[in-house]
Amino acid sequence: MPKGPLVAIWQPLFANLAASAVMLVAWSSVGDFVARLNETRQKLLFGAVMTAGTIGSMMMAFEASPGVYNDFRGPLIAVTGFFGGVPAAVMAAGAALMYRLYLGGAVFSGVLSIMIATTIGLVGYALRGSRRIRYLDLMLMAAAVASFSSLVVLTLPMEKQAVLIAQLWQRVLLAFVATLLLGALLLQEMRRRELSVANQLFRSMVDALPDCLNIKGIDGRFLAANPATAKLMGAASADDLLGKTDFDFFPPELAKKFRDDELAVLREGKHATIEQPGIFADGSTGWLSTLKAPMTNDLGDVIGLITHNRDVTLRRTLQTRLEETQAYLDQALEHMNDGLAMYDPDGTILFCNNRFRELFPLTAHLRKPGSSFADIIRASVKLREEPLGPRKSLDDHLAEKLATLREDGEKLIELGNGRVFASRTKVLANGCTVQTISDVTERRSFEKSLERQALHDPLTGLPNRAFFNRELNRLVDKARSEGGELVVMLLDLDRFKEVNDNFGHAVGDMLLVEIARRLEKSIRRGDMVARLGGDEFAVLMYGPTDGTGDVSLATRIMKNLSQPLKMDDVTLLPGGSIGYTVFPGDQADPDGLLKNADKALYQAKARGRGTWKAYDPNAVATTAARRG
Repeated sequence: MPKGPLVAIWQPLFANLAASAVMLVAWSSVGDFVARLNETRQKLLFGAVMTAGTIGSMMMAFEASPGVYNDFRGPLIAVTGFFGGVPAAVMAAGAALMYRLYLGGAVFSGVLSIMIATTIGLVGYALRGSRRIRYLDLMLMAAAVASFSSLVVLTLPMEKQAVLIAQLWQRVLLAFVATLLLGALLLQEMRRRELSVANQLFRSMVDALPDCLNIKGIDGRFLAANPATAKLMGAASADDLLGKTDFDFFPPELAKKFRDDELAVLREGKHATIEQPGIFADGSTGWLSTLKAPMTNDLGDVIGLITHNRDVTLRRTLQTRLEETQAYLDQALEHMNDGLAMYDPDGTILFCNNRFRELFPLTAHLRKPGSSFADIIRASVKLREEPLGPRKSLDDHLAEKLATLREDGEKLIELGNGRVFASRTKVLANGCTVQTISDVTERRSFEKSLERQALHDPLTGLPNRAFFNRELNRLVDKARSEGGELVVMLLDLDRFKEVNDNFGHAVGDMLLVEIARRLEKSIRRGDMVARLGGDEFAVLMYGPTDGTGDVSLATRIMKNLSQPLKMDDVTLLPGGSIGYTVFPGDQADPDGLLKNADKALYQAKARGRGTWKAYDPNAVATTAARRG
């Protein structure tokens, strides 16, 4: 029976497709070898296989109509570019072009079909990027190949166009089906390899786990296990466990307990974590933390049990020792007035008393055995229980705190609520640290009060001579190192003795207090005014100046001092004399600066009341007075 034109086309096309499938089978057969190659080499090998398939398809081309031959070069080249990118596409397209040129006849049309297929494949490769390939992507590529490849017909002679256009729907359908089928086969192979690699990675991960991981059937027999499980059970390898139960490795009583736990999990259908005693391969006993979880199939039916075991013997031993130690110390610690804590070498609290928590109410919940010293400090800063110092980062603060924990010594801790604690640390021979915390707030307040009394004038509240001398020495050193300028100024009140004699010491004291206030008002922020004793005051002015700062200060002080002062029914007209020296202009040490300022003051007094005078080593005390 003669064959129709459609059958005549389909039969050789299926033969052509079968030849292409052979190439895909060849590609699949070298999957394990390909998986060991890097991405570039994989693409080159893929390109080589697909190039062979493309040339094979072209060699099996069939005559669809007189003088017109068909093959699967277009679908093969397109999927090569789509899956393998530029290297693979160049190999397949280049070989196809050379073979097509070798064949001759309608070269332009043949070359154009190859270029169209190559372009479609590479455009698809670029558009999909690194995301996973979908079947929709394959359908779009197949549609593009079928559509654009049909345009090649328009480049043939008119007499052939008429025949091919009549068969156009067949060519479009075959190109679409061939491209989609080839792409689907390659996609399935790609996913099979991805799954194989994922399984290998998962198996390697499970085998590398130091913890025991295994799967048992409902009957309690091992279905799968990692090497750690075999080591725990005393088996030579994980394969030696398969098909066996716990009764083959443990005493009957212990194996029965394990099985009862498994049956309970299987009945309830929920996972459970159990800490239970165990016997290890060397015969020693210990503790295991065991997680048991039911394993289900796609229908939700329980088909087995997953078990994860971890050796927690050390943790249990430490926990027991800690509880015993805590019991011995609790009574003694709870009656201490100071807070006490012990840390291990890593900064973890081993124990602490309640007083230790009471002293730090905002972080009391963290100050317990097992907590990290670093975590406590971070929380303390976050809650502003112990604020950071100025211009200090959390990392610097934490590093400083950790350093104090690793060395003997005493440090002060200032809390945000104003409390001040003394922290004493003692590092023991075993690397642990004992810390005691004492509340020294009242003591520190008393010490500061005494210090203020020792350094300040009780009447005016100004710094006294001792404070002034200390600050003078500091500023001289600072001026030497920074190249700054320091003005040292002495001031005596005029007729102060007359005020005391005429109006009494109470009025004299009131005058001194007012003079102190006026002097403080006259100086800049950061300068110092002090009362050296009696009616003698001193001023320190530090900082680079243009050479007129001393004159401006003296003028300002004189102006403020000379303002009338009313006290009760008495109106006083205070005034004073000023002598000053400048460092480093008047080269001298601190004592020398005071002597120079005192000489300048003597020179000012010699000129008359209400005058000021800068130190001049060549000046004569009786020089005519110059009013400031």
